[in-house]
Amino acid sequence: MSDGLIMHLSGPFQSYGGPAQANLRPTYRQPTRSALTGMIACCLGRERDADNTDLAQLSYTVRVDRPGTILADFHTIGGNHDPVFGLTTAEGKTRDAPIVSTRYYLSDAAFTLAVTGPTPVLDLTAQALTHPVWAPYLGRRSCPPDTPLLLTRSDHALEDLDHIPLHRPTHHTGPVTYVHDSAPTLAAPSSSQFHDQPVPGHHRAWTTRPIWEQQRTIPAPNGGLGTAWLNALADHLGIPTPAKEDHL
Repeated sequence: MSDGLIMHLSGPFQSYGGPAQANLRPTYRQPTRSALTGMIACCLGRERDADNTDLAQLSYTVRVDRPGTILADFHTIGGNHDPVFGLTTAEGKTRDAPIVSTRYYLSDAAFTLAVTGPTPVLDLTAQALTHPVWAPYLGRRSCPPDTPLLLTRSDHALEDLDHIPLHRPTHHTGPVTYVHDSAPTLAAPSSSQFHDQPVPGHHRAWTTRPIWEQQRTIPAPNGGLGTAWLNALADHLGIPTPAKEDHL
């Protein structure tokens, strides 16, 4: 038994920042631990410098339903000598030169996650995801989710992750990518690293952690996109949909 939650992250855009280089802001291809911790902390209404030691006890297994595509955004902020149109700084001055950066996003990606950990922390997380204090977002505030973040509570989260309908077109075939934050088998070597492990007691500081990626063929059906996936999910979870209730 693995007491846990099943989460889902999808939207037009997502961004899970890797190490920045000057004005280049990359994104990882999967949700990062720091982003997930920040997302749950946001739903809890915690400030940016809050102690999230409890949330650090959670473990995540990410199933990549749709990997999405990388999109680059040429981004500018402010810059004008005219005080009416210029960007006002915290000191009350007007910024003369714009801040220019290139920011990367994941477009049309979808991820389903098994979240495991101590029951009290899972209870807290489930409550926060269902009734968020602040509106959650997928890595950046410009990236709202287009589905509920919490799909269900599960007594067998890791096993159930293999059966939740995939949020991808029904005609897609082939294995599914899983990203683990702990070795799925005793002999499995780590396949990559994420620089996304929050450092306890340090505000906005991270260290590197290993991850394990694997390709798997799973029994979960392709649920389609949009309403088709929501209906397939409702069927799987045994939840009546409005359309079905109209015919009862």
